[in-house]
Amino acid sequence: MNEKINAIAQVCLAGEQINEEQIDVLLAEAGTDFFGLVYWANKIRENFFGNKIRICSIVPGRLGGCNQDCKFCAQSARYETAYRQTQILTDEEILNAAEQAKLNNVPNFGIVYSGKTVSEEELIRLENLIGQISELGLKVCASLGVITEQQAGRLVKAGLTGYNHNLETSERHFGNIVTTHEYRDRVKTIQTAQKSGLKICAGGIFGIGESDDDRVQMALELRKLKVDTVPMNFLHPIKGTPLGELETLQPKEILRIIALYRFILPQTTLKVAGGRVLNLRDLQSWIFCAGANAILSGNYLTTAGRCVEEDMQMLADLGLQPQLD
Repeated sequence: MNEKINAIAQVCLAGEQINEEQIDVLLAEAGTDFFGLVYWANKIRENFFGNKIRICSIVPGRLGGCNQDCKFCAQSARYETAYRQTQILTDEEILNAAEQAKLNNVPNFGIVYSGKTVSEEELIRLENLIGQISELGLKVCASLGVITEQQAGRLVKAGLTGYNHNLETSERHFGNIVTTHEYRDRVKTIQTAQKSGLKICAGGIFGIGESDDDRVQMALELRKLKVDTVPMNFLHPIKGTPLGELETLQPKEILRIIALYRFILPQTTLKVAGGRVLNLRDLQSWIFCAGANAILSGNYLTTAGRCVEEDMQMLADLGLQPQLD
């Protein structure tokens, strides 16, 4: 038994926050005791979340044609990808996706719009869609870029329960990945959504050239912001993007990152999202042992995910239960 990891785990299990010195110890010990780190990450997950796993599905309301330059994203109009031109899903397509989520017993449904923000016309459309989807008994979240307090209030009134706006990486590394807006713009958007009473889903993407310290600093910022859910995406390199030739992270490295986040954010929902299938391969089920308590199931935005039926079977095989409320 690794006494150093054990001692830090006890702090987390007691509901207290660990400091940067303790995080440095975890990073050092994880290099020689990966399984010790994962063992305690799993214990922390079980302590705060039991055997319940949250499942979410998303649909793109507007896909591609984005004027921003996030280097990992195939939806930027600046890069030669299949998504340079904007594609708009119809109301019927979005509602059909929501109905399918309901049939699959997926209670959390997100609508994602590419681009920096939405227009008044789009906002009116979304208010109507959110109301209809809420009537199905689904919790609706959205990712619409920068929003004002007034827009957030209207979305809440329409029935929106959560808002996604990722930090993507640390403040230090952000400028290496995005130049068309600033890190503080993302922080401000999260705070704006919080003021309106929305649950916050904010995380980032790993495998984009960041260091361990960048990963830690993003986790600490998310902890400071008191976000509700942290989506953890892992780069799926797309040809034509500036990061399209990067090598993907190794499965054990991904599990180490998830475990580290569970220690730093013991009572926060950790949702493994984009890049899960490509990066983790046969070790997908290990994400829960590493501390994750939520998954994004079904297809993502520009890459294929895994069908909900397979994910439900994975949970059943592990003795885990989907959280249906």
